[in-house]
Amino acid sequence: MENSESEKKIDSTKNKPKTAVYVWFGSIIFALLFTVLIWLLGPNLNHFTSTFLQLNNINHYYWQLPVRDYLSMVIVWIFYLTNQFLIWGAIYWAQKNLTTEKVNPTYDLTKYNIAVLAITVFFTFLHLIQTHIWFDGLAQDVPIITSQGSVIIMLAIALVLLNPVQGLFLGKKAGKPFTARVTEFIKHTHMYIISWALIYTFWFHPMDTDPQLLTGFFFMFLLFTQMILAYTKIHLDLRWIVVLQSWVAIHAVFVAVYNTLFFANSDMWPMFFSGFAFMFVFTYMYALNVKKHIKWLVTAAYILFVAFIYVPAPYGFGRDPSFLLRLEFIWIPIVLYGLAALIALIVFIWLKTRKNPINTVKS
Repeated sequence: MENSESEKKIDSTKNKPKTAVYVWFGSIIFALLFTVLIWLLGPNLNHFTSTFLQLNNINHYYWQLPVRDYLSMVIVWIFYLTNQFLIWGAIYWAQKNLTTEKVNPTYDLTKYNIAVLAITVFFTFLHLIQTHIWFDGLAQDVPIITSQGSVIIMLAIALVLLNPVQGLFLGKKAGKPFTARVTEFIKHTHMYIISWALIYTFWFHPMDTDPQLLTGFFFMFLLFTQMILAYTKIHLDLRWIVVLQSWVAIHAVFVAVYNTLFFANSDMWPMFFSGFAFMFVFTYMYALNVKKHIKWLVTAAYILFVAFIYVPAPYGFGRDPSFLLRLEFIWIPIVLYGLAALIALIVFIWLKTRKNPINTVKS
């Protein structure tokens, strides 16, 4: 009798709807549709975009109005800060209350997931409306390096966080300062930092129809999906995490190529592609359960393609070999690995100065 009851419980668990999977799939569809919506509404922004300044300055952010409007910027900062603090509040509540889900995530949705989903959808539409009324995002008040830097910090934190499962290089786990205590601390705090990076970058850019912005917003919506699904098994799925880590390469290469073709800027796509592809080949890929010979084939393909970039035409792309001598293909890895090591070191030293170990919890 006891066996039959336990079997029924197991069967009911198996048949239980995986609501987190539905939200994950629905969020991807939403990302596609909302990106299309931004594009369709683009002509309504022509009265704004026709006033942009054509400055060939690396520090100039193109998608902003030539004159700052005080009231509109007060409004956008209020929207951003409200969005930010609501998400931080949800994270704080979840870390205090979702004790079971921290240790044993499921495919069920928690109150945190529902709240963050509602907040994110609301502010996504609000940002679209704000763009069409006042246009300017936070870029009017803060330099572009702050937006780019927040994304870099996010990627570096992910390297520290995932060191136990994907290693730092060729699947090898880094030692000190990438200790277990450092990893636990990052697990406990990363949601606050990464949510800041996402929401700040989201409000930095107006929802304009330039292809560079469209690909960026689509990527942002995918990252929002990961934020929404914290405390579920989807959030910890390494295949999904590797997609998110690697997707930045697609966006970065698209932006670089677009700028070269339409704005006659320096041809920097080889640096972005080879740099972010390096991260996938030598780090991200090792989180996946693939056979060793597949990994070596991917590595060989990467090396051959990088060689193709610098081989003279007509046998290769014909990029100036001086860029190869400058080691441009490892500039991005150097920044990401270096920043990850710096973050780990700072946390390691800070934890060492504390008398008692922190009470960390998985999130």
